[in-house]
Amino acid sequence: MNDKIFRTIELENNQTLEICDESRKIAADACVVIMVARIKIQIQRDLFEAQEISDTQFTDIMEILGDEILYEYNNERNMIMAKEKDQVFEVLVETFLKNMVPYISKSIFPEKMILKEYRERIEKKNKYR
Repeated sequence: MNDKIFRTIELENNQTLEICDESRKIAADACVVIMVARIKIQIQRDLFEAQEISDTQFTDIMEILGDEILYEYNNERNMIMAKEKDQVFEVLVETFLKNMVPYISKSIFPEKMILKEYRERIEKKNKYR
């Protein structure tokens, strides 16, 4: 990965959002512009306020997921002229901030993301049994 942290934002739900520029050249005068937003969500008992999670369920979540999960959002534009790269990247960032940050800033987001990842891993595990 060619991570170049463009911006770090502390969200209202005490999570840290990193916006990275993973753009790269694909020709002498063209690039693929890639914006990646990431949140490393630490799995903690106090995140589960809305759902009734027993200690046994929480222990199972920790065993399956470990102590953190990664939320990641990618957006890219291909064949962008090199001189337009920064402007296109800024538009991707601003669009993400406008459309997604209100959602990922909600206090319920970490809990929902953890439970979603947990369900997906359980389903995948059961599918290959």
